[in-house]
Amino acid sequence: MTLRCSADGLGDTMQSTVIKVVLAIFVLVHLLGNLWHGNAHATLEITLPGSKTAFVVIFILIGPVLGAILTWTRHAVSGSWIVGISMVGSVVFSVYHHFVLISPDNVEHLPPGTPEAHAQFSSSAEFIALAALFAALMAFYAAGKLHSNHSGVA
Repeated sequence: MTLRCSADGLGDTMQSTVIKVVLAIFVLVHLLGNLWHGNAHATLEITLPGSKTAFVVIFILIGPVLGAILTWTRHAVSGSWIVGISMVGSVVFSVYHHFVLISPDNVEHLPPGTPEAHAQFSSSAEFIALAALFAALMAFYAAGKLHSNHSGVA
């Protein structure tokens, strides 16, 4: 058993708080990027089938927010894992649908629309893929750090 002095405990608490705040910011930025991208979908009238819409709502929108909220509870490590796994799902979904699969949801095969709408769609697709990647990396880092801070492992 390792005993820590109060100064170390305070440092761990401060570090945990900073990690949680940074992770929440990553989740918020990802959410805002998805709202921006959703607007581009609406403008270009690109709809997703029900199963893909359900995936987006549950795993890409709700999952990271729920995970970020959990990081502020006694389930902080689990919350970080939820954010990380949701964000990996977001990266895979975004890259596959926007850059690989040939469909109206692919940046190279968009339906007719204004150059501005096409630019918004392409820029927001790139943005959400990168935002999800960085958020996933931060979430897995947070899971490790929060676990070590909670367990007393240095």
